[in-house]
Amino acid sequence: MSTPQYVKEFNADLGELALNTGKGKHWKRFAAQNIAAIRKTQAERKKLFIKRTVDRVEIDINGEPAPYIIEKGVIKDDFDWVVDVLKSFAEKNKVKFQEE
Repeated sequence: MSTPQYVKEFNADLGELALNTGKGKHWKRFAAQNIAAIRKTQAERKKLFIKRTVDRVEIDINGEPAPYIIEKGVIKDDFDWVVDVLKSFAEKNKVKFQEE
């Protein structure tokens, strides 16, 4: 499995999700029908000598080898707002949203 791609910025509107992984100004755009699932999860991250549990959202996209990950503290926007926007996007576009 490929390495997940961490999202720095995102935009969700009009049935399309645009993700920026921070590599230049290139945005990847995905139509809602190409999104397999959006999951809110937690993962352990090692920072110096301490392991911490961080909240994150994983976005599985058909045809992509690894999920796109929006992680609290990595994305510029407020994480709770991001989750609310993605929930709304999933409801409007009939994409499966899971909270674990």
